[in-house]
Amino acid sequence: AGGVERGVVDITAAIVRAGWRALVGSQGGPMVRDVQRVGGTHFTLPIGTRNPLLYRRNAALLTGLIQDNAVDLVHARSRAPAWSAMRSARATGVPFVTTFHGTYGSNNALKRWYNSVMTKGDRVIAISDFVNQHIRDGYKIETDKLVTIHRGVDTSQFDPAAVTAG
Repeated sequence: AGGVERGVVDITAAIVRAGWRALVGSQGGPMVRDVQRVGGTHFTLPIGTRNPLLYRRNAALLTGLIQDNAVDLVHARSRAPAWSAMRSARATGVPFVTTFHGTYGSNNALKRWYNSVMTKGDRVIAISDFVNQHIRDGYKIETDKLVTIHRGVDTSQFDPAAVTAG
């Protein structure tokens, strides 16, 4: 239940308010109810695995969902699911977008490869100017596909006046 998950719920709500369908695939968890409450449809999938040997299996599951539901856009917000989502988007010809949420440790070549999936979207969203600069400094990416969309907080839901010092 962190920033990535909160962002999924917020984007789901915005998509539904705009009159579109929002389909969310995840391993499940406490925020599934929030996705459903704002009008999204949730699919429980085993896509959180970091085992690259399972990415192909998960991509097949996602590909079926994309085809069965006439999905127009695949948006990955986390690295492990992004590997399967990228494969599925490419297989179906559906545009693929990623959101790069942090600076992800990249102290070795394997970790840099794993993280690099977040730069492989047709469009890549950085959540801040700092993250945008990190992407440009650390990864080979065409800058015309990189955009910054700043994270925000819904102050009607998270009231700053309700935060105490202790």
